[in-house]
Amino acid sequence: MYTELSGKAIALAINKASRSIIADHGIKPKMLLIQVGEDPASSYYVQSIVNTAPKLGCEAELLTLESDCGQTKLLEIVLQANSDPTIHGIMIQKPLPKGIDDSLINLSVNPDKDLDALHPINLGKILMENEVFLPCTPAAVYYTLKYYGIDPKGKKTVILGRSNVVGKPLANILLWKRAFANATVTVCHSQTANLAEICQNADILIAAIGKPNFVTADMVATGSVLIDVGINEISKPDGGSTYVGDILFDACKEKAAAITPVPGGIGRITTSVLYLNLVKACLMAAGQNKVVDEYIDVIFNENQKKL
Repeated sequence: MYTELSGKAIALAINKASRSIIADHGIKPKMLLIQVGEDPASSYYVQSIVNTAPKLGCEAELLTLESDCGQTKLLEIVLQANSDPTIHGIMIQKPLPKGIDDSLINLSVNPDKDLDALHPINLGKILMENEVFLPCTPAAVYYTLKYYGIDPKGKKTVILGRSNVVGKPLANILLWKRAFANATVTVCHSQTANLAEICQNADILIAAIGKPNFVTADMVATGSVLIDVGINEISKPDGGSTYVGDILFDACKEKAAAITPVPGGIGRITTSVLYLNLVKACLMAAGQNKVVDEYIDVIFNENQKKL
C-alpha cells in the first residue's frame, strides 16, 4: 500500500514559519514580480503568488510587460529594483520570450534579492553548502523528503532532468553532508543510455523532464519513493484539459512505497518556498539571516510525518 505525499501540509508548515517570523520580527517583506508576456500557465502561477502575499503579511508588486518589451527595458527595471531598499526580493517569471537572454537576466539580479536562486553566486553557494536561498522547486523536493522522514542517506537517487532550475541544483542539495541528504545521485537526461534500467534501480526516483506520463510502471522499483516535479497540461476527449505529471500515477503508485500527486504535490509547495526566500531576503537586509532555518526546524519537528 503506497503513501501519497501531499504537498498541502508542507506548504502550510512553511507558511506558518513565514508568518511567525514576520510577526516576531515586525518586518514587511516586499517582492517585485515581473511577468513578460501573457502565457496562460505563467499567468495562473503569477496570480497565485500575488494572492498569497497578503495571507502571509507580505507585499507582491506585479509588473506586467509586453512580450516585445525588449531585453534593455527588462534590464533597466531589474537594475532599478536592485537599488530600491523597499524591494527585498525579485522574481522574474519564466520562460522569457525569444530575444531575451535568460542567462544575462539571471546575472543582472542582485544575488541578495534573487528569490529563484538562479544567479551563479547563489548556485555556487548551494554547491559549497553555504546557501542563502534554495531554488523553489528543488527546495520543495527537499522539504518533502524532510517532512515525511524520507532520509536519502546512502540511497540510490535518480533525477530525470538536468536543468539549471531543477535537476542540477537538486543533485547538489541531495549530495550535501547533512541530515536528509548524503544521497548517491545519478542525473539522467536525453542522452542517457539504458535509462529504464537506471530508473529500475532507484530507491528514490525524481522526475523533472516535462514529459507527461513519461515514467511508466516498468521503469520503477517495487517499494521505491517517486517524486514528480512535472506538471503538464494535456487535452481530454471532451475538449477540455487536465494536468498530469511526468510519472504515470495510477500505474506507478501500485509499485511505490510513496508517491507525490499532480496536482497537489511538489507544485503546491513552490510558492511557499518563494515567500520563505522573500522573508530570508528581508531579514538579510536587516542583518538577521539565520533565524529562518531555526523556525523551519521547529515547525517541521512539530508536524513531521513518518512513513
